[in-house]
Amino acid sequence: MPDQTPPSLRFRSVFVSDVHLGSAGCMVEEFTQFLNGVQCQYLYLVGDIVDLWVVMKEGKWRQAHTEALQSILAKTREGVKVFYTPGNHDAFLRRLNGSEFGNIALGHSFEHVTADGKRLNVIHGDLFDNSVRFVPVAWLAAWAYEGLTVFNNKWNARRTSRGKKSIEFSSVFKKRLKRFIGRRTDFAENLLEDARFHGFDGVVCGHIHKPQITDTVGEGLYVNTGDWVEHGTVVVEHLDGRLELLRWEEIRPRLSALEGGAGGHPASILMALEHGAQGCGPTSSKHWV
Repeated sequence: MPDQTPPSLRFRSVFVSDVHLGSAGCMVEEFTQFLNGVQCQYLYLVGDIVDLWVVMKEGKWRQAHTEALQSILAKTREGVKVFYTPGNHDAFLRRLNGSEFGNIALGHSFEHVTADGKRLNVIHGDLFDNSVRFVPVAWLAAWAYEGLTVFNNKWNARRTSRGKKSIEFSSVFKKRLKRFIGRRTDFAENLLEDARFHGFDGVVCGHIHKPQITDTVGEGLYVNTGDWVEHGTVVVEHLDGRLELLRWEEIRPRLSALEGGAGGHPASILMALEHGAQGCGPTSSKHWV
């Protein structure tokens, strides 16, 4: 049967960060649907995939969060190469930096070479945020947001049951906090300066939950993958090396179209991707902040 998979869901590389599995605000069902529908050669997990700051409390982890991790592992069985650079919320994994488990590699950062030759440093970015050095303050802020999200969800459940419109105030708190952090710490500027110093053309990061792709002459390419808490965003690399920021609202109708057609076999898709890669790809980045 001819392959009828919509080409818009085939990418050379996929970059996601700040899923915060285990937290109340995690868009876990949407994230899992995305993973199950997308096909790629490289999958980058750019930190804070699991939120260990909040999942220690009993009842926070649900089956849906386990299924999201299972979807990641399923990618490795399809032949996808997975690169995980831990963030501050899953920092315990940094003890395993430099390790490889099958098709999964863990590292402080990775160098990714796009199909059109751009050298990008892939790193979560929390070490460029001075606020995370004050761990008690950062931890309290995380728990304040978690509690506010739980309250917000219950509040909206009551409002919708009465026919009223829901109100999202927890996400407003998070956005303003991350915007404050980004401005006060010169987050993007510091990451780009470090990337230029080490000979990169740009950086792919997460952490501040602000999805963005900017390419400034003399500064470099700055890519922030956003998050799967408020935005539901992902950065993808097309076969020609072009990077694109996608939102869940854009991805969902493509997945609906995919469900109505016949999907291609992952192995054949990966062979096509590898044929066009011409030797470009990721390697472990040797430098440390």
